[in-house]
Amino acid sequence: MTKMVAAGRPRRPIPGRSPVIERGATDEFPGLGRVEQLVLRGDGLTTTSLEILTGDTITVRVNGHWSITVPGRTDPAFTSAMFTDDAPDVSEYLATAHARLEAQPGEVLLVRDVLLVGSSGRVHGSAEVIARHTALPAKVADALASTDQPIGRLLRDHAVGVTRELRTWGFMPAGPQARHLSPELTSLSRVLGRTYVMRLTSTGTPLAVLTERFASHVFTPAR
Repeated sequence: MTKMVAAGRPRRPIPGRSPVIERGATDEFPGLGRVEQLVLRGDGLTTTSLEILTGDTITVRVNGHWSITVPGRTDPAFTSAMFTDDAPDVSEYLATAHARLEAQPGEVLLVRDVLLVGSSGRVHGSAEVIARHTALPAKVADALASTDQPIGRLLRDHAVGVTRELRTWGFMPAGPQARHLSPELTSLSRVLGRTYVMRLTSTGTPLAVLTERFASHVFTPAR
């Protein structure tokens, strides 16, 4: 079972710090319609919401997949790129893991950069996932590291109860996958998205933090 809880209004970014998970997202846009707010604030699986809105079957395409060992204060970060030739921005991922996941030195983080695509290959959204390897059930962690299954479905299929703690929602920069959401977008273009933390229902342990961004056509009724 998955439950979404609000965590209060988003805080203003701290000057000089810009973790990957918080790049100006805000809920101060009262003009958003009910459909937009249902996707951004709803407590259901993102893939299910997109399938209902688009009438399409949603699958995950993994663009980047890394493991990162959280360093000590004086140790350099160790990273290993698994499915891509491009190294991640380690400092941003680590800042987010410290702030949102209570990650400790020596912990291994699983970082995913994925696209949410339809049956024809059309991209409906993107997602960045930072997960604590040792906090996840072993079967979920192994599947997350070796398959293209989305984390929400993996947790559901393995009967892992989680709470989704909504952190920010609204307009945010399109991020590294901007051109996949729409060819005219840049990383600084504004798109609708949200950030939330997944926690174990039984203990409150933070498992992962996700930032999801959506293509504008998702919210445009088909004619």
